[in-house]
Amino acid sequence: MSRILFFASSVALMLALPCLALAQTPSPGHSLEEELQAVIAEAEEFRRKAGDFEGEAYFPSEWIVAEALYADARRISAEGTASTSDTITAYAMAVNSFASILRLTIPLYAQAREDEIMMIRDRLVAGGARASFPELMGRADQAALAALDLYEAGDYYSARDAVAKAYAMFQILETTFSAWRTRREIVRRGFIDYARDNYERAEELIGDAVYAYLAGEFPVAMENAIEAQARYILVLSAGWAAIAERHFSLARAERHAAVEARANIAARAIFEEADSIYGMATDSLREEYYRDAAELFAEAVALYTFARTSTLERRRLAAEAIEEANRHIERIRAAQEAELSIN
Repeated sequence: MSRILFFASSVALMLALPCLALAQTPSPGHSLEEELQAVIAEAEEFRRKAGDFEGEAYFPSEWIVAEALYADARRISAEGTASTSDTITAYAMAVNSFASILRLTIPLYAQAREDEIMMIRDRLVAGGARASFPELMGRADQAALAALDLYEAGDYYSARDAVAKAYAMFQILETTFSAWRTRREIVRRGFIDYARDNYERAEELIGDAVYAYLAGEFPVAMENAIEAQARYILVLSAGWAAIAERHFSLARAERHAAVEARANIAARAIFEEADSIYGMATDSLREEYYRDAAELFAEAVALYTFARTSTLERRRLAAEAIEEANRHIERIRAAQEAELSIN
């Protein structure tokens, strides 16, 4: 995006908060009782707003002080022993404290939400989601920019809701894109037929997720995306399980052939390395880490084959060397016999 995703800087935000001005002195024309009721309402409002934007989490010490001032003002009001003016002053101190917390909390809250969204967005962009789903990404970006506009306009509650919407959209996109990448691997490896029912249902679900996303039905979209991803993973797992079993059979057969060729003796180091990998592969298969098992069995097959073929090659070379030695001996013997016959 061409501008900051959500929020203006902290300084700009604080300057743009006329609604957070500290409690004012009583206005002319109002009775003290009216001023008291107004400042009580103001204290409750700023306390609620500061809590809604997580002021207690950002400024715990200041929150304790503000709560103490608020409790003290309520106590004075309940006892009725202080003058109305003193009670107003006590509530005004609580108002000022909560208002200060809110004024400082808004930019921190906004930045935290921006960071959350940008983390997901950066992962999506790095993974290629913007190229794969340009329209879907564009909608999420627009939702984030709409939140920025609301913050800049000082409509913080609407902005908070807009940020939650944008965050939900990026979460759905991340889940959907993860499902899509799993789907690509399934297709590339030819695993569809290993669990076709799950694959076909996942195809329906991922389509439903996209339609719900475009319709703004975000809980439905997320639910469908999660289930689609789960079903694609089942298909992928079934494919790797089949491959692992196939490679297990190949590795077992190749190990037997290597032993028959006595490669376990003639090429002991290679054979033992293959055995070690075979053992790890068997453990992975038992623990249902099918992809790891398949890859390890394939590696074991290669090593068993190398141990066997190298043993056979050494045996062939040795046989050729013996034959050559025998021929050499025969040539020498023939030469000697020829020399004796001459003499």
